[in-house]
Amino acid sequence: MAEEAQDEVAGDSSDELTWLQPGQRATPPEALRRIQALCAGRPDLFAAMFLVLATHQELPRDMLAAAIKQFRADLDAYSRDDVVSLLTAIWNGGKSGFDAVLRTRVNSPKKGAGGFSWVKE
Repeated sequence: MAEEAQDEVAGDSSDELTWLQPGQRATPPEALRRIQALCAGRPDLFAAMFLVLATHQELPRDMLAAAIKQFRADLDAYSRDDVVSLLTAIWNGGKSGFDAVLRTRVNSPKKGAGGFSWVKE
């Protein structure tokens, strides 16, 4: 029984999900194609970013951030550093970490907007 299960898993290595196995490195065009598919297949920003991060751990986060920004219109307002921070928050804090960082980016005071947020003009 166990041997059959092992053979079945080994037999799956020739199918299209081989790239998900540990140690599999993708060429840049393959990685971009996969990242695009993951971003397009998930309307929820957290889910898309989580999947990209989980399936492309061998790539540096700044490269992942650039690729994700390219395929997610909801990240247009954010810098690459902001997206790297979101990826780091996903890795370290999951959904709650992601939400916390996203809130700080959306609600952060704009520079040059008066200086003190508690002073009404």
